[in-house]
Amino acid sequence: MIVLGATCGLELPLIGALVAARLPVVLANPRQVRDFAKATGKLAKTDPLDAQIFGHFAEVIRPVPRLLPDEQMQALAALLA
Repeated sequence: MIVLGATCGLELPLIGALVAARLPVVLANPRQVRDFAKATGKLAKTDPLDAQIFGHFAEVIRPVPRLLPDEQMQALAALLA
């Protein structure tokens, strides 16, 4: 499972490519991940720590990846091409 944080739309091209490749991807609410980090006592804000927190969040919370319906997959594939 690939868990990404929502960052003002910057993640959308990556999510589109991952979904088109039929990889399990979850767009996590950054506030939920931050609250999870606080609850586990990891408050530092660096890229390596963020990656660890997202991984731990995915292991513990187990968010459900959602695949797009076939018609949306076709439209997404057309946009990416």
